[in-house]
Amino acid sequence: MPEDARASVDTFLVDGTDAVLTGHMSGTVRATGKTYEGPFALRLTVEDGRVTRHHLYENSLSTAEARTP
Repeated sequence: MPEDARASVDTFLVDGTDAVLTGHMSGTVRATGKTYEGPFALRLTVEDGRVTRHHLYENSLSTAEARTP
């Protein structure tokens, strides 16, 4: 689990039931003490007040390396 996870949103776009957020995330993995960082994009679909789709695109290499002892 991240110890000091942070995220900032740069862009928030909405078109009907779809939304896209872009930004930057970073943190430190408690178990390893290693940090990670990178951009992210989050695509959501909201219908009747509920999230029906959720796709997160992130720098998965950075987060995987931070979780590796």
